[in-house]
Amino acid sequence: MVDSEKGGSVPTLFSGKNDCCGCQSCAAICPMDAIEMVSDENGFMFPVIHQESCVGCRACTRACGLHQHVGQQTEGPWYAASGNGDVSQSASAGVFVSLAREIIAQGGTVFGAAYHLTDDGLHVSHIEATDENRLAALQNSKYVQSAAGPCFPRVKQELIEGKTVLFCGTPCQVAGLRAFLGKGGLWPNLYTADLVCHGVPSEQMFRDWVESEEYQLRQKIVDVRFRCKNNGWGHSLLLLQLQGGSEELIPADRSAYYAMFLGLETLRDSCYVCPYASGFRAGDLTLGDFWGIQKTRPEVMNDEVHFNMKRGISCLLVNNAHGREALEKFGARLNLREVSFNDIASGNDQLRHPSTLPSDRKSCLKAYRDGGWSKVEKWWRWHHGIPDNAKEKTKKLIYRVLLVPVVKHSKNSLKRNGTH
Repeated sequence: MVDSEKGGSVPTLFSGKNDCCGCQSCAAICPMDAIEMVSDENGFMFPVIHQESCVGCRACTRACGLHQHVGQQTEGPWYAASGNGDVSQSASAGVFVSLAREIIAQGGTVFGAAYHLTDDGLHVSHIEATDENRLAALQNSKYVQSAAGPCFPRVKQELIEGKTVLFCGTPCQVAGLRAFLGKGGLWPNLYTADLVCHGVPSEQMFRDWVESEEYQLRQKIVDVRFRCKNNGWGHSLLLLQLQGGSEELIPADRSAYYAMFLGLETLRDSCYVCPYASGFRAGDLTLGDFWGIQKTRPEVMNDEVHFNMKRGISCLLVNNAHGREALEKFGARLNLREVSFNDIASGNDQLRHPSTLPSDRKSCLKAYRDGGWSKVEKWWRWHHGIPDNAKEKTKKLIYRVLLVPVVKHSKNSLKRNGTH
């Protein structure tokens, strides 16, 4: 996947798979459309230069936020944070949506990751929101790599027109955007928020998993909610919303996709060496969950109205002067309690070091290459001693397709005949 130098004219974009984060900034900036994002055998997207179209301008290498080391050491202050109002659709305490609502209220634009359904399945890409109805799609965590690069030119156009913009994404996506924009990405009307990022599986693997679930359920999946808060913030529940209006609620340890994500087995190669898994941040602000707050700062929990385990508690890192300006302008809807960086990092591994490469990741990816998602599912169940749930799903399907209509028909017949 690595393009070699051709007479000094064609750049080398990366030296190995762990040297590319897939942010798509290089493809977005190429003036000749000479760079194509191509999926490797594991479904991860990498840029390929079409040498016959390349003019050697090297805009692509200048737009690589990873190689340009875009970012800064977080300066603080740092907070335990929560938003006001309904945060049930947020994975944590609604800090992102509270900031986003204020920016939209002031005529600005917000960019973030959203699902969208096409003929070939459920995709995740960055979209823009200029009203609260559109904003709803940007809420909640998407445990898959979003296609962010295609929206970078639109972000630039909004900035040129003088609009206030909030862009939220993984640290490498924020770094890619800032490198794409030039000027160090320091536009006065641009505010960036990166995430305390666990790492990202490939979209192709995500789509294959969704397709497998659809086959078992015999219905289209229109939305996926990781860490839905039906049982509170700290419970890892997966909610599948189906086209017919029904829902499937699955514990994380019973979903191969979810469990392997949490177990670090399906992440992109670059996630295991990520420079942003530290206090070095790409965004003006950093958003995440404040795991372990009940141990590091238990006194914050005394304010049960604003900080409780049911609604969720966020951490908010203010990384530079522009981030402090963002809070002053758009933070009116936030509840904040100042803490230390170490208070937050002690419960968030990804603020101290990158995700650890599991010894069984190679076996997982080999199963995917050899037999697609069905083989990964079997490998995972065997490897982790999880019983096969095919019989259970078959029973549910029989009940849904056969027994429910029969029961309804019987009840209706009894009512028509006046029998109770």
